[in-house]
Amino acid sequence: MTEGTMEVILCGAHGLLRTDIFGRIDPYVVITYGNEEHTSKIAKGQGSNPGWNERFKFKAQYPADAGDDQRKYRLFLRLMDHDTFTRDDYLGHTTIYVKELLELGVENGKAELGTHKYRVILKDGSYHGEIQVGVNFSVPK
Repeated sequence: MTEGTMEVILCGAHGLLRTDIFGRIDPYVVITYGNEEHTSKIAKGQGSNPGWNERFKFKAQYPADAGDDQRKYRLFLRLMDHDTFTRDDYLGHTTIYVKELLELGVENGKAELGTHKYRVILKDGSYHGEIQVGVNFSVPK
């Protein structure tokens, strides 16, 4: 088993669902990989087209513990709208599977999944908007 660092580059989003009747949404993203979780800054007042330009680091292993289940290689991004006086609203989610990225990184010492647009999936399974994310993986020499 090889352990390395996976870096998630959260760029921005476009066309997110508006959940606020009055005013603009204040989106943020909760990124989960395995047992680790990171939360982006709140894009205050940026509405449906926020920009974050943030980087987050996760520990990643290949192969994952206890089998080769695809779910163990799941990077999960949950988009939320920050609300001051009520519970935050769910804007959707996206899942990025990174098994091939980790495998390539173990072989070459590093691997990069450039910035891509991923559809944002709503609770009912339909799509609304997209999020731009890049992912890199490297192992220590």
